[in-house]
Amino acid sequence: MVCRKLIENGRKPETPVAVVRWGTRADQTTLTGNLNNIDSLVKERDIRPPAVMVVGEVVNLREKLKWFENKPLFGNRILVTREHTVGFEPLEEMGAEILEFHTISTVPPDDWSELDRAIDGIESYQWIILTSVNGVKYFFRRLFAKERDIRDLKGIRICAVGTKTASAINKFGIKVDLIPEKFHAEGLIDAFISEHRTQNLPAGQAGTEHRLRGLKMLLPRAEVAREVFPDKVRELGGQIDVVTAYRLVKPETHGKRLQRFLKQGKVSVATFTSAATFNNFMEITGEDAQALLKDVAIAVIGPVTAKAVEKAGLKVSIMPETATVEAMVQEIIHWAEKRRNETPR
Repeated sequence: MVCRKLIENGRKPETPVAVVRWGTRADQTTLTGNLNNIDSLVKERDIRPPAVMVVGEVVNLREKLKWFENKPLFGNRILVTREHTVGFEPLEEMGAEILEFHTISTVPPDDWSELDRAIDGIESYQWIILTSVNGVKYFFRRLFAKERDIRDLKGIRICAVGTKTASAINKFGIKVDLIPEKFHAEGLIDAFISEHRTQNLPAGQAGTEHRLRGLKMLLPRAEVAREVFPDKVRELGGQIDVVTAYRLVKPETHGKRLQRFLKQGKVSVATFTSAATFNNFMEITGEDAQALLKDVAIAVIGPVTAKAVEKAGLKVSIMPETATVEAMVQEIIHWAEKRRNETPR
């Protein structure tokens, strides 16, 4: 109808036309023709709204001006299952579309008493170990709510698991004393053993069971977490108080839209930043979860999350050497670029 009216009002039938559906999205489709044939081409390719039509000689510049389609990650839709997409921006800048579907929410504990007791006796600790940005946020929020301040931490050494956690601590004007090379419980154990090599031990007590003797640590963390590190500290002679600073809960949501995208093959990569994000995803999406992820590249932040994925009978395609979102994003970029180079043009 539009093309016919344009021709009737003086435009030449061979005038170039482009129809763009879902512009700047992963499933963008661009169809070119002219006023005389574009209607039939649209019907043939089954191009449906929402779409825009461009008419005129500017269409002939498409090969020079198709900046978005030339981005290295164009055509990829990345599923993010955490609360916020901070750290995933480079993927968008390179042309990928971020599909946010958070499977986990962070909330305060039901009862502050454990953390309150630890804060009341904060001077008794040699170490405070913070394993996440959430741990930092909730610990300091409660410290200040108890009318304590940074000066009360004088003389206490601070360990941060991960550079992001360290950065969050630094914002309070506090220097981090220890960051393990590997950002998980096993790496944390190695870091403390290295930091306290049988120092100040009485003669005859240099065995492995005494390596952390005399140390008292505070570990404010999520309500449910692995016990590998606390158990090992106690085994090595140290004392550790593990207190709940926050809870990770499954949000009240449904996965119908996400399920539709997965069934239609519209998700290239599914990212999981913890075992909880993956396990909650499986619960939310229901009995079809495994089948929905079968043809999707699964990216995980580290080996603990990888184990949860593999336990469910799925394969991990992308995992960084360093357990950070930034490192995982770089691995996704490498994966997508490799796949693009291997795909016939």
